[in-house]
Amino acid sequence: MHRVILTGGGTGGHIYPALAVAEQLNEEPELESLLYVGAKGHLEEKLARERGLKFFGVEVSGLPRSLSPKLLSWPFQLLAAVFELRRVMKDFRPTVVLGTGGYASAPALIAAKLLGIPYAIHEPDAHPGLVNRLFSGNAWLVSCGMQGASRRLRPARGRVVVNGNPVSKNFLSPLKRDAAAAVLGLRPDLKTILITGGSQGARALNDAVLDILPELLNVDPHLQIVHQVGEKNLYECKERLEALGLSSGRYFLRGYFDDLSIPYAVADIAVCRAGAMTISELAVVGTPALFIPYPYAAADHQTHNAKYMVGKGAAILLPQSELTAEVLKKELLALVQDDEKLRTMRKAMNAEGKKQSSRDLASQLKEVSIAYQVRVNKAQA
Repeated sequence: MHRVILTGGGTGGHIYPALAVAEQLNEEPELESLLYVGAKGHLEEKLARERGLKFFGVEVSGLPRSLSPKLLSWPFQLLAAVFELRRVMKDFRPTVVLGTGGYASAPALIAAKLLGIPYAIHEPDAHPGLVNRLFSGNAWLVSCGMQGASRRLRPARGRVVVNGNPVSKNFLSPLKRDAAAAVLGLRPDLKTILITGGSQGARALNDAVLDILPELLNVDPHLQIVHQVGEKNLYECKERLEALGLSSGRYFLRGYFDDLSIPYAVADIAVCRAGAMTISELAVVGTPALFIPYPYAAADHQTHNAKYMVGKGAAILLPQSELTAEVLKKELLALVQDDEKLRTMRKAMNAEGKKQSSRDLASQLKEVSIAYQVRVNKAQA
C-alpha cells in the first residue's frame, strides 16, 4: 500500500500537475492515504480543499531577493516549517513524496531527506525552477514536463523521465468542436480565435485586442473571437466595448472559464501566455498558439517554454515588448487566413501532447514507493 505526500505551490503551474496526479492516484486501489502539503492560506490550499484532498499548510515564503529584515527572519521560518513537517511525516509515514516546484515544496523535500524518505520531483517548465534544481541531485526520480528540462536536472542516482505535464481529465477527452461550440453559444463553422491572459487576465493583451477588435471583425466576416479577460478586468472591458458601440454577434467576452478545455476544443488558434500547464493543455487538445509570454515570470521561463514549442512548429512567439495592436492584428489575420499553416501547427501541437503523463507519473511514484518499502522491510528483517 502507498502513502503519498504531494507538495508544490506558488503558481498554478506548480499546483495543477500535483492535482492531476492526485486525481489519478485516488483511482488506484493500492493507495492507502494521500496528503497535500503547501503554504498555509495560499492558492494550493484553496485548490486542494476544493477537490476534497487532505491538506496540511505551513508558514513559508519565497527567499527574499534583497536585503531586508525579512531576509534575516526567512531562514528561521524555513527551519520551523521543516521541523513541523518532520513531525507530520513521522505521523503520516509516507512511502514517497512528490514535489512539483515552487518555494512551498522546499520544506517538505528537506524533511523527507532528513527522514530518509524517498522523494521525486516534477519540473513542469523547459527551464527548471530554483527549488527543483537544488533538490534534483538526491531525487529518486526526476519527471520533466518538457524535454529541455531533462538536460538541466541530473539526479546522482535516480532516473530522469520526460513524462509531459499531468493535466486534468477534462483535457484528455475534450468535447468535439460542434459540441463545444454549442455549449458556448458559438458557430462551429466560423474560424475561432481564443484570447486569454490566464485566469487573472492580461491587461496588455486585453488593451491590444480591444484596440483592433472592430477591424478584425470587419476584415473577415467568417471570424469569431472568444476573449477571457479575467474577472477583475471584466467591468473595464465592458465599458470599453460600450464606448466602441460594438454589437457584433461574433465577439464573446468572458471573465473566466471554469473549464478551458471547452473553448480550446472550438478554437482554431489560442492567443495566450506560455505557462507550462497552458502549453500542456493546448498540446493534449491540439490547439495551436500565438504565445505572448509573461515577461516577469521567474527566470523568464515562459519565454523558454514558448521558444521550445516554436521550435517544434506548434506555435508563434510574440514578445510582450513587441506587442502592439497593429502587430497583433497582422499576426492574427495572417494565421486565420492560412489554413495550411494552421493544420501544420495543429499537427505539431498534438504531437507534443502526452495524454498518459498523469498515469505514467503515478505509476513511477508507486515504483519508488515499492522500492522504499522493500528496503525498509529488508532492514527490519
